[in-house]
Amino acid sequence: AAESVAEALAAARKIGYPVILRAGFALGGLGSGFANSDEECRALAEKAFANSPQVLVERSLRGWKEIEYEVVRDCKDNCITVCNR
Repeated sequence: AAESVAEALAAARKIGYPVILRAGFALGGLGSGFANSDEECRALAEKAFANSPQVLVERSLRGWKEIEYEVVRDCKDNCITVCNR
């Protein structure tokens, strides 16, 4: 996780473009997006830092499908799993 625009740029350069930036501690939006260059990375990072103290910089997997599982358990140890696509 990057805690400054400079750290986000350094991480993107190390990973190699394209990358995806996501605001930490936020669910989607809020400065998330794909960057193909330092200029795009800087703009996204500045937007993300307006909403969060950290930014996650990851290799872009654009075109892949995301599947998310949510598990809910109650105080009696009943458990359900929900899959979101």
